[in-house]
Amino acid sequence: MTILEKAASGESWREFLEYKRERQHLDARQERELCSFIERGGYLPLCRSWTAGEFPARYPEKRVINKQGTKKKRIVYSFAGDEGIFLKFIAFQLFAFDDCFCDNCYAFRREFGVRDAIRRIRGVPGLEEMYCLKVDISDYFNSICVEKLMEKLAFVRERDVALYGMFERILCRKQVWENGKLVDDRHGAMAGTPVSPFFANVYLQEVDSFFQSRGVLYFRYSDDILIFAETECGLKEYQTLLYEMLTELALTVNPEKVHVSGPGEAWEFLGFCYRRGQIDLSDMTVKKTKAKIRRKAEALRRWQRKKGLSGEKAAIGLIRAMNQKFYGRRDPEAEGLEESAFTWSRWFFPNLTLDDGLREIDAYLQEYVRYAVTGRHYKGNYRIRYEQLKDWGYRSLVHEFYRRHG
Repeated sequence: MTILEKAASGESWREFLEYKRERQHLDARQERELCSFIERGGYLPLCRSWTAGEFPARYPEKRVINKQGTKKKRIVYSFAGDEGIFLKFIAFQLFAFDDCFCDNCYAFRREFGVRDAIRRIRGVPGLEEMYCLKVDISDYFNSICVEKLMEKLAFVRERDVALYGMFERILCRKQVWENGKLVDDRHGAMAGTPVSPFFANVYLQEVDSFFQSRGVLYFRYSDDILIFAETECGLKEYQTLLYEMLTELALTVNPEKVHVSGPGEAWEFLGFCYRRGQIDLSDMTVKKTKAKIRRKAEALRRWQRKKGLSGEKAAIGLIRAMNQKFYGRRDPEAEGLEESAFTWSRWFFPNLTLDDGLREIDAYLQEYVRYAVTGRHYKGNYRIRYEQLKDWGYRSLVHEFYRRHG
């Protein structure tokens, strides 16, 4: 059965819904929308159109958003309404092609992930004595050459002609909505759309295979690449080969995010810092998290003054916002539910062996909760006791970390 044939099956859609529910991938609004879409058979006209070689989707919308924790901008694309839901189902079914990817590729795969990457890296014999190269590809998803990508998607055509045709129509259509106008755009794989992670893995599959076939300690998660070598000369050789292959793919490396470390030196990957066999939060992760806390606290103070509310309201708002970021649902125990699958704590907690970064963020958040009450940074804030923060719903990262993984 082809993927578009599955997309015409109500049973397949119900399986998709149950999968999302079991892993808490849906908030209440998303679950209502998906249930409504399935009940009214919203997938049927889309299946008929895609199968007939048409383009039933509206043009994607192009937006510029802030990169998390920084003042930098990034471009993302989205398909609205039924088209967006339909593409999420297609993305879910694309795990059937996982066997086409190498074992050194850890992003957007069902049996591979950040935990597997970190575990495998830590298990490398003699890791402390090796040289390490960390590389980040600039604006990877949107820089992908569509013509080259279509060539690399030939294996999809061999297994599912209709799906390949669908991808061709999505990728080769150049027009997008931008600021209410329909414009031509060289959009690449369109970061932010449900199927773009699959395209990203396909595009670098030959690079992954090249290093795997030569037994190189190479690890890739989306646009982040980590390579180890026993000698500095060997590492430079791998770096040259990598850069040559990326250039052939019309990709560029972000020079600000290239880092080489020698034996015994710390290196960072996926928000973690590895040093002497131990793993902590990276300095950048701590910096970005603190920046988010500061911006949210200042925004809530402005809101509190504008509405003439008490400082306590702002403090509680900050605690709830950060609980949502760190743990997902604000009060899962009260609802008898597990916390959301895609959260800060689910990403970081299982891989940490040190708590220094967590302690630093805890102290910073406590400081800004107190600031939210008084509007000042001064010693008098400590009259607001820790027990009061807990009464307002504050949950310490360190406490939650040891409660789950101690």
